[in-house]
Amino acid sequence: MVEVVVLGSGTPNPDPARAGAAVAVVDGRAWVMVDCGRGATQRALAAGLDLTQVVAVLITHHHSDHLSDLATLAITRWTAGASAPLRVVAPAGASADYARRCITAFDDDAFYGQAASCAGPRPVIATDAFHASNDITRVLDGDGWRVSSVLVDHHPVAPAVGYRVERGRASVVISGDTAACDGIRGLAAGADVLVHEALLTARVWPALLEWNAGARSVGELAALARPRLLVLTHMIPAPTTDDDERAYLDEVRDGGFTGATVVAHDLQRVPISE
Repeated sequence: MVEVVVLGSGTPNPDPARAGAAVAVVDGRAWVMVDCGRGATQRALAAGLDLTQVVAVLITHHHSDHLSDLATLAITRWTAGASAPLRVVAPAGASADYARRCITAFDDDAFYGQAASCAGPRPVIATDAFHASNDITRVLDGDGWRVSSVLVDHHPVAPAVGYRVERGRASVVISGDTAACDGIRGLAAGADVLVHEALLTARVWPALLEWNAGARSVGELAALARPRLLVLTHMIPAPTTDDDERAYLDEVRDGGFTGATVVAHDLQRVPISE
């Protein structure tokens, strides 16, 4: 059974309960990760995921809370015995450039004796950079995994993309950070699970809503896309009580989405039955 594991549901704001943005789509031992924010590697280990079996890491955009743990993941995976490079898929530009450079600052001696000889002398990242487009574009296709991307609206940070991960009949869409936009509406149409960032409209600085999605606008988007399940993540302010979570759910309902909705927390698992 394919499942979604929320590894990090947080934002750049320090929060011991919420790691930086990271979502895993898992099928047996194999899995892909969308974004790799702070603490994502430790959360993956806590979730019981085998780091050597990650198929690829997909980066949505060049914000620190979405990619700062990439070097840690590459190093820890290598220490665990992975001999092949860590594959990173990212839009061409700052995100792909960071993936290429993030472990080059380490001298070889920094890794001396830390992994079995079969893993090679140091960890390696192989970066697949793609041209981000307003049209839905296939960016990964192999071993039963199909991943498509589309540009989203997170100006002035650009390019920023969302991803649709398909495995068998299961489909999961991860928005990254974005205002509600046509790109995600099209990408999420008919998905089993839509993982979307959400802000409480009445409790954030209005300027944030110009480049991030309020929970009401997420509800409006989901009412059109009609996923089987909506998962809210990257929430500002971070909910800490049942009342806080209810406020997010109420705002989604105000936007018109009446389907199943959950407020994400770290290490939450969402199974997808075919």
